[in-house]
Amino acid sequence: MIKHYFIVALRNLLKYKTQTIISIIGLAVGLFSFSLCFYCSRFVESLNTDFTHCERLAEIHLCQDGHRKASVQANLPEELRKLALPEVEAIACITYPAERDYNVEVGDDKVLPYTFTVLETDSLYDRLFTPRVLSGSWKVAARTPNSIILSESTARKVFGTAPAIGKRMTLNRRLYTSPESTPKEGGIAYTVQAVVSDLPVNTSMNFMMTIDLLTLNDSEGLLHCNWRDTMTGAYAYALLRPDKSCADLQQTLKERLFTFSNREKEISEVVVAPIGQFFKRESMAHYLSLITGIIGVLILLSGLLNFFHFEIGTFFNRTRECSVRRVTGGGVEQLFALLLTQLVLVLIVALLLMLWAVELLSPYLHLSLFQLNLVIEPQLLLQHLAEYFGFLLLLCALLCWMTAVRLHRIKVQTGLRGGERKRGKHRMRNVMLGTQFFICWIFVSFTVALFLQAETTTNALFGTLTQREKAAIFSIPLDYTFWKHEQKLQMVNRIRTHAGVKEVLLSDVNYMQGVSGTGILTEKDNRDSYLEVNVMAVPANFFTFMHLPVVKGKPMANQNEMLVDEVFARKQKEAVMGRMLYNFSEGYTVCGVAETFIADVYNESPGFVFLPTHSEDYVGHCYVKAVAGQEHEVKAWIEKVQRQCLPESVTPRVSTLLNDIHEEQAVEYKMKSIILFFSIVSVIITLLGVYSAITLDTERRQKEVAIRKVNGAGVWRIIVLFARLYGWLLIVTAALSFPLVGVVLRLWKQGYTVFFQTGIGFYAGIFAAVTLVTAFTIFLRIVRTARMNPAESIKNE
Repeated sequence: MIKHYFIVALRNLLKYKTQTIISIIGLAVGLFSFSLCFYCSRFVESLNTDFTHCERLAEIHLCQDGHRKASVQANLPEELRKLALPEVEAIACITYPAERDYNVEVGDDKVLPYTFTVLETDSLYDRLFTPRVLSGSWKVAARTPNSIILSESTARKVFGTAPAIGKRMTLNRRLYTSPESTPKEGGIAYTVQAVVSDLPVNTSMNFMMTIDLLTLNDSEGLLHCNWRDTMTGAYAYALLRPDKSCADLQQTLKERLFTFSNREKEISEVVVAPIGQFFKRESMAHYLSLITGIIGVLILLSGLLNFFHFEIGTFFNRTRECSVRRVTGGGVEQLFALLLTQLVLVLIVALLLMLWAVELLSPYLHLSLFQLNLVIEPQLLLQHLAEYFGFLLLLCALLCWMTAVRLHRIKVQTGLRGGERKRGKHRMRNVMLGTQFFICWIFVSFTVALFLQAETTTNALFGTLTQREKAAIFSIPLDYTFWKHEQKLQMVNRIRTHAGVKEVLLSDVNYMQGVSGTGILTEKDNRDSYLEVNVMAVPANFFTFMHLPVVKGKPMANQNEMLVDEVFARKQKEAVMGRMLYNFSEGYTVCGVAETFIADVYNESPGFVFLPTHSEDYVGHCYVKAVAGQEHEVKAWIEKVQRQCLPESVTPRVSTLLNDIHEEQAVEYKMKSIILFFSIVSVIITLLGVYSAITLDTERRQKEVAIRKVNGAGVWRIIVLFARLYGWLLIVTAALSFPLVGVVLRLWKQGYTVFFQTGIGFYAGIFAAVTLVTAFTIFLRIVRTARMNPAESIKNE
């Protein structure tokens, strides 16, 4: 019997080969896309679950005047430990993740510079978060000053197979929390005391950030600095006893009237909550989970509608066969098994396609947004796919049973005559197609919006340069703490020697990541005369390099003159030309007004003032303008010089100004690629659904088409007969989706100072494009039916 079910199912699938392929591809793509999206959502929802004592961990916050503070002072855990709280086993303190530069002893006579992402903590971190120690001893580290706990991947990257325990790591610059006795160039030594398994990245303390090492008993850190009781920048966590809760601890603190005061006599209430509760609610992780979840559900819904519409449609087209089986003694169970076998065959093929996609795309399955990085693990993704596939099997079984019951209730005489299904099925089919079109409009609209905003942003940032000029300007970081000023200039001078280098611009910062300072004074050393403004220290060739014209006055001619931009000049009540402004104690005369300078589209600019740099000023970045046509040669030369000058532990970095813009404007440039992918998937699934629906329609109405042709109906009359429904579906779903898109775009616009135009042309263009591809899909299928010989159609019927 199973063999019979298999043969019948295979024959029916081969009868509609095109539609079968369409349903398989649509289902595979939809479920795979859903799995990717929900991987991100489940990643966020599993926050902190990698910790052994996750259910017992609590985070402690300070609340001042009803407002919760993001972090606490480093001495708060110490004050809480003094209370000997009965609900608590241990309290630990952890600082914000931060980058530190170390000179690492990798061999007997070999020292290399590295930059690590560091968490400073106390010895109780082990008690709360239970990292797995692979080598060394946590107890030794807890008793040793300036101890380093390396992650496994960092130890492997730095030391390879050599043992890391006992290796020395020396700070190569002073930290802002260092004692005054620490030299500017650092020099404080640390010792590796243990290596632990890589710390999880789905935690609220370092969400999607890889931690390279932990420091304990850190003489240079926040936990031991002189002003740790006034400066925030730490997190406090408590390990509760098994029979206690956050509410119990909160009640005890309330009964003891405990409040926290710093040197400035600010009194704050202590608030206790489960670990990650506020982070999930208030951080970007919440929006990441929500957005990816919505995208995944929409894509899966579109794919399932397409799949079930075709499969259920083919089931009901077999009413005559089902009636014959009933006459010969077949029951609901046999019909259910026959239908389920057909669906299982389709699901197995779709599953094989998804497994192939995971294998093929696994090297590229990662998400990078701002400074957050998520690498999708193929094995975990396959586990998720297996879970979703199991749920889909159950859903298919339920639908097959409902369909079998519905077919079994059709009268035998009606079924044998091949009677038409009720109009209700057409309404359900139209709702499915309408839902697919609605989802399609949403994705296509936001894809177009992201591309338009990306173009608007690119043109606005450093708008005095064209996109081609931005792509020909190379951006080279020089913020290496292990280099002296003279060494940086030596590398820059070597880069200058290439014939393709047109001009070089030195800067203290990457212009896409910040400014030299903020604020200027109108009176010397008088902080009450402070004016908010972006301050940029620029060399003499800055204005020619950036094509930034001076619209009033003249360029800077000496070290005592400065320029302002038009935005700052307009905001001043008095004329700025000739005024003396002060960068704290140093005074500068305004000699000119430059064109508006835009380096940020998220925040309203307070204006810019441009101060002259001195030859001995800090150099942290370099921009190199290449001669037209020699960009590739110049980039290769820069990379060669970097490899020759930089230590082997430092990866050469070179990009373009255009790439810097794309990297910093991650909302547009990263999201547009992601949404474009899902938009293409949505359009393809929708078009496949339309093609499947029109195919079933033409198959079912061949006799009607033949009679109309016999009575003189032409090809275009038949095309209109079938296409009219889809035209109405396009119009109605667009009318429902475009207002929703408009509301979201208005909310999105509030986060920008420049935004693309969302007029009638925006929506008309989207409607025309989707309508065109839909019409082409419908036309291909209907024309083939309209050109069939009426005699053949009637004979087949």
